[in-house]
Amino acid sequence: MRWLLHGQLTAAVGENLRRREDQTVTLQEIGLADDAPVDQVLREAQRKQLDVITVDPALSEQPYQQDWRFGRSIVQLAVDGAEVEQDDALDRLFTRYKRLTPCRLYVVTNTRVKIRQLPSGR
Repeated sequence: MRWLLHGQLTAAVGENLRRREDQTVTLQEIGLADDAPVDQVLREAQRKQLDVITVDPALSEQPYQQDWRFGRSIVQLAVDGAEVEQDDALDRLFTRYKRLTPCRLYVVTNTRVKIRQLPSGR
């Protein structure tokens, strides 16, 4: 998979994904500033066919606010910001779900993984 890393993610997140042989890119690598609006981030990720990992709940809620179809997966790590917690959250996600389904939001907390269907759009 190809992942866009968004928000205050620790280095352990990128390392975890690379160990899984996934590719990671940052906002700067796709031509966006760190403070780019979340709708712009999602549109650029969609255009470049990137799934998104974030800690920002505003990005996770954006498809529901705009009611447009984001055809990739979004993973929100809703755990403490420490490297161990974020790394463990990814392990928990991929242990339970070997392959993520497009058009889904996966919210990983300290104790569970919640899945929501993203809007189908207009």
